[in-house]
Amino acid sequence: MHIFHTFVALITFSIATPIMAMDFPARMQEAYTRTDKNFDLDCVYTYNNTFQLITPVSKTIKGPDFIQREFILENSQRSVPMTFLVKKDDRSFNYTLTFDNKYKSENKIKNRDFQISPVNNREFAQEFETSKIYCQVNFAYAHPTPISDGNYHINVHPHVAYDWQNLLQETTERYLADSNYKSLILLETGNYRGNLVNIDSFLSNFDYKLPKTDYETNLVTVPSDIELIVSPAGNSRYQIKAENEMNITFTGGNHNYCIWNSSRWLIMGLMRSKTQAKLNLIYDTASIVAQPRGMEGIGINFPKRDVNHSNLLKDLLLNTKNSASYHANYLDFFKRILLARFTGMYKTVKINYEAEGFVRNEVIKGNGERELEINFIYTDSSL
Repeated sequence: MHIFHTFVALITFSIATPIMAMDFPARMQEAYTRTDKNFDLDCVYTYNNTFQLITPVSKTIKGPDFIQREFILENSQRSVPMTFLVKKDDRSFNYTLTFDNKYKSENKIKNRDFQISPVNNREFAQEFETSKIYCQVNFAYAHPTPISDGNYHINVHPHVAYDWQNLLQETTERYLADSNYKSLILLETGNYRGNLVNIDSFLSNFDYKLPKTDYETNLVTVPSDIELIVSPAGNSRYQIKAENEMNITFTGGNHNYCIWNSSRWLIMGLMRSKTQAKLNLIYDTASIVAQPRGMEGIGINFPKRDVNHSNLLKDLLLNTKNSASYHANYLDFFKRILLARFTGMYKTVKINYEAEGFVRNEVIKGNGERELEINFIYTDSSL
């Protein structure tokens, strides 16, 4: 297909002169330490049957006994301000969401992420579908990464634990040195690391230190201008700013877990925006590894015997008995499950999925206005 030939051209490398400052493991530790000090409040819609959007309009601010952030809540008819306040009250912490400067949702904070309590005005709650709003009190979590038009290379978790045969170092470092891409490196860490931060200590300006994160890497030559993002299981937030087209080439691992998560967050970022930019997710099979069991219940798995021989995605997909169902299940999640959560955010989503021996073209219909296109493209830089 035309799409396939277009993106094969993207993996021609243009090597820039790398600039090294400190060694890469030291840079990794600096990124972990810096991210441990991050904090923010965030809210999103978990489901959109109609157009509903929450957009932050300020940074999260911290006071002596509170954390606060301002948002805009928007539907197809109007927009209103929303304030998210977390405040200490005796020994507990309470949250208050104030809509349009008058309606409220409030409760004690039992978990750092939660579905909000009912708003005290039924008419407003129905208009803005507030029962579908999900909020988070985030600590030790990377802030959203802006994605604009152009070519990106996202290297997911360049750690020995994933690339235990050291199959990816050479090709990954070529991508990192290639001036045709804006490269990002996602570093692994434990899920819910931010729960280790005590909110009371944080508000009291106690200089907390979280347990050291130590993931060994195979990478050696990494240009110093490449951004490192701490990304537990690939769960990084993205702020989509593109207007025309985004080309995201993935390397690293694992394709059926952390890269799958990263792809999911990019699509959610697109859904939670107003742009009609095309999103191309490009998987270089010669630069990606996978694991036997992927995300549970989805069927994106590989035979353990195949993985023990070589966990390189290119090699694993040679097993045609398994690869067809793998691709079908990979596609099925995004078209049938993920996009079904956002039907109010698009009129149509055209999906093109192209891999060796597996090509599908689908059009998903929604209730919104945008006409979107998402392409899943499998390439091989070793050819």
